[in-house]
Amino acid sequence: MLGFFRKHKCIDNKLNAELTKLLGFKPKNFEIYYTALTHKSATDTPCYEEGRDNERLEFLGDAILDAVISELLYLRFPTADEGFLTQMRTKIVNGKQLAELAVKVGIDKLVFKSKRSTSSVRIYEDAFEAIIGAIYLDRGLGYAKKFISQKIMIHHIDLNKLKSVESNFKSKVIEWSQKNKINLDFYTDYENVDSKVFICYIRIDNKILGTGKAYSKKGAEQIAAKLAFEKISNGFLEE
Repeated sequence: MLGFFRKHKCIDNKLNAELTKLLGFKPKNFEIYYTALTHKSATDTPCYEEGRDNERLEFLGDAILDAVISELLYLRFPTADEGFLTQMRTKIVNGKQLAELAVKVGIDKLVFKSKRSTSSVRIYEDAFEAIIGAIYLDRGLGYAKKFISQKIMIHHIDLNKLKSVESNFKSKVIEWSQKNKINLDFYTDYENVDSKVFICYIRIDNKILGTGKAYSKKGAEQIAAKLAFEKISNGFLEE
């Protein structure tokens, strides 16, 4: 299945050992993990090969991570409704959280990225999801589930603590507007025609209540909603 992978320029025994320690098992094919760790910005590094970065693996890993976390939450909270499960999943798989998890397990130290780039939440988030995709292709769903549950959930996610963390600010702002019979407008689109970044504006009449930018539409809306909620809490409309 993985015979199409060429030998990666940066494969060596030291990095193989570090990868094995990070994963908790020995990969059958180290090359796919090196692809998972290669960010598209790494064009100025010896490791880069044209058309070989982690974007496709990140896409796959994102879907697998969502499915595995959904199953774990479904089993962990047998009486919880869909809304609660969705909020909990969002708290676990949001970009900031995934980047923090990447640092905690040591993925950030292995990422191939541009020497000119600074540490980026997005780079580490993508690498984390790409590693999940690599595990799935290399060893199958069982190994991917084991990595997520044992390496991530058990050691780094406190579900009881997470329950008390408020993250769905969009719902809170909408609930506030409905309660107070105030028209609230969300406008979300790409920042410009060439950008992959979404920008969201929340308005009341001609007043901007909150602005947010993120690489996902939901992320931009949550950032804008959080700022909006803080303004509401601080008496913004009384000014």
